[in-house]
Amino acid sequence: MIASGFSLVLAIPVAAQDSQLVIVQSQSSGPSRAVQSGNTTIVFAPADARDIDTARLRTWQEFADTHSGIERALAYNPSLINDAHFLKTHPDLDTFFQEHPDIQSAMADDPGNFAAIPPRPGE
Repeated sequence: MIASGFSLVLAIPVAAQDSQLVIVQSQSSGPSRAVQSGNTTIVFAPADARDIDTARLRTWQEFADTHSGIERALAYNPSLINDAHFLKTHPDLDTFFQEHPDIQSAMADDPGNFAAIPPRPGE
């Protein structure tokens, strides 16, 4: 009985922190949504291609189109771009990164710009 009363006491402050949805206008195309909870505001905005170097992305995609196994492996585990063993076993990728160190660096900084994780079998 005491345990159930204690959990009720903990639930009251959580219930009091009611989040509300606020629609705000953004600088980019389309509206953004902001969720405000207490003194924290999280803004969800449409993707903006101005942050992505499309030439790098196009160069990577040309390589990835002919190396789908490598693309898939990096999508699931982006840290492999700096794994010496992985690069040694995939010399085409190693050569690609030697020719395009800027792409390797950009992938390390933000791998989500270069790969979408495909669904695993059965998902």
